[in-house]
Amino acid sequence: MANKTKIQFLNQIELKVKDLAKELIKIAITSGSGTFAGGGTTFLVNTVTGFNPGDEIYLDDKTANSKFTTVYSIVDSTHIKVTGDFSLIVSGATIKKTDGVQYLEEAIAVVSKYQPLERVQNKTITTADYVFDLPTGWQTGFTNPIRLEYPTGNNPPTYLKEKDYEIFLNDSNVYQLKFLIGNVSGSYRLFYNITHSFDTSNPPVISAPDDLFYCICNIAAGIYLLALASRYGQSTNPYINADTVNYDNKPDQYRRLAKVYFGQAAQWLGVQVTELDGTELTQKPASSVQTLEPISSDGLNTATHSNPNLITRN
Repeated sequence: MANKTKIQFLNQIELKVKDLAKELIKIAITSGSGTFAGGGTTFLVNTVTGFNPGDEIYLDDKTANSKFTTVYSIVDSTHIKVTGDFSLIVSGATIKKTDGVQYLEEAIAVVSKYQPLERVQNKTITTADYVFDLPTGWQTGFTNPIRLEYPTGNNPPTYLKEKDYEIFLNDSNVYQLKFLIGNVSGSYRLFYNITHSFDTSNPPVISAPDDLFYCICNIAAGIYLLALASRYGQSTNPYINADTVNYDNKPDQYRRLAKVYFGQAAQWLGVQVTELDGTELTQKPASSVQTLEPISSDGLNTATHSNPNLITRN
């Protein structure tokens, strides 16, 4: 089974957030096939509200023709022109613009912390040396070596100990791999982790395995809902209203649903939910950890009054 595309992720996140974010998800439904001319495809749509030239959008007709592009222009009140040839998009496709893209990227970074993508660099050493460039795509601040095989070809493999090599910052402010055992020759194999990401295809395909699909979507939806709670807590915009529940209860409703999604994702990753929803970062007030000592009849703290060696604070 092929890994999921970004469009599949965004559609799933939208289902989880449902119509709670309808103000922030712009959707236009196409009627009939599009007409390609002048570098763009013009579609008859049910609305152009919320779309502007240059907006990043995606067209989804549930086929391989679904793609990302940008709004070329708003032709009139019933026609949108998008950049590129999308005349193969079938009738009834959706043209969408959503804030969910940024929350999806954040969720991928979170999941990568616990289940990163493992990569390997097979390096043939042309000239004996002890300092080498790191692999392309090395992510400073995230990537760390998992293990370093040197020399290669042994059975079982020979892995260096951590004290035998290091990642260091050179005089040009570039991180490199240094062997601390002296010059090496032949070849080495460096195993390392990076974050998951989407490729450059259209629609982009993620590197994460399919079994992380719902986990990533749950985290993204949770982040999305917390953003909605924050936004709605500062606004009484009637568009952010999915049902008839009192406006004052909306932020709490969003937070409760976010907690459910974070909890499901935490179970999948085998971590505490507080690691995902940020509640472990909440600090207790200093007064909550102080012990109150009883006061004697003479107004002195009984603990310090009975022990003259303790110092009291006025």
